[in-house]
Amino acid sequence: MFFPLCACAGANPPSAGRTLLIVGQDFESIAKYRDECSECPAPGGVTTYLGFYDLLSPDAQFGGLGETPDGKPAADGDWGAGPASARRLAAAFPRSTLVLGVDISNGRREDGLAQIARGEHDDKIARLAQFCRSLQQPVHLRLGYEFDGAWNAGYQDHRTYVSAWRRIVDRMRAQGVSNVEYVWQASASPVDDVLDGGRHDDIRDWYPGTDYVDWVALSWFLPPAEGPRVGSIRPPTQRQLADEVLAFARRERKAVMIAEAAPQGYDIGQLSRANRSPIWDGAAGRDRVAKTPDEIWREWYEPLFAYVEANRDAIRAVAYINALWDTQPMWAAPYAHGYWGDSRIQANDVIRSRWLAEIGKPAWLHGGKQ
Repeated sequence: MFFPLCACAGANPPSAGRTLLIVGQDFESIAKYRDECSECPAPGGVTTYLGFYDLLSPDAQFGGLGETPDGKPAADGDWGAGPASARRLAAAFPRSTLVLGVDISNGRREDGLAQIARGEHDDKIARLAQFCRSLQQPVHLRLGYEFDGAWNAGYQDHRTYVSAWRRIVDRMRAQGVSNVEYVWQASASPVDDVLDGGRHDDIRDWYPGTDYVDWVALSWFLPPAEGPRVGSIRPPTQRQLADEVLAFARRERKAVMIAEAAPQGYDIGQLSRANRSPIWDGAAGRDRVAKTPDEIWREWYEPLFAYVEANRDAIRAVAYINALWDTQPMWAAPYAHGYWGDSRIQANDVIRSRWLAEIGKPAWLHGGKQ
């Protein structure tokens, strides 16, 4: 089977009708995707995460950067969701775009966003700029990802969020960084609407402005039509929220990235599905039901790929999380952050075969054959 080489040598989105395949979201999971699915092409992009406020702190493994300020190797970061090392990941996949989720929330630093806006963390911005300039590949920075998610402390202050975003972008540009594009990511989560008591956020409130954003992005975890009534709340569906993000992106003439995608609640290895969250469908991890590979594909993968195909004019990248979530402390029992299961493509031969058939289509861009 032939897989086209990645069209990601520059820092611009793929042309309309082409979609970059990204795989995440920790070093171990991405390496196993490569090593355990030998037929799979190398990802066109790879995802890891950074703790912005810790980029200069040895006590916090330099925020997952994977190197010291003078460019020497450092220990991986690990917040309970697998090893994070931007340096190691970039070296392991030199032909792939490096996608960095950058956490700037106040959950990591009280009043952090306001401090960024005031210039009190310019040294961290300079460090991030130094690292990105050192790479020979494109970088996508998902700054303050899932800005509308109730779980991200501080992002509800729209003006401060926008000011912090602009400060980072302005300083990065002043440092002469030319291989970076900036990704503005909504959660597009029906669960967030439940957490907000049925209130629906207007994503425009967080928009830093067209000159500060290269990509508009969203997350995609639930089957697109699923929409149970939760108490008195009837939240919008995954598809409805995605449509809203795409409509905004088209108005702004921005490329769209599905920056996080995984079949939440499904276990591909065990062929089952269970409740995701008590605020959505019941106690997390409970009410497990058996599922065939065909049912899993039909319920989650087929609708996602159909949505991408129907919107290829806008959607230029999809980031799939290929992880055994249940082995990672942040996501494992007793499922304080919801039940996620096992989304590894290679865990089932039928799923893997269908995945290869789908991403083998000419519209998908990769990092070349392994």
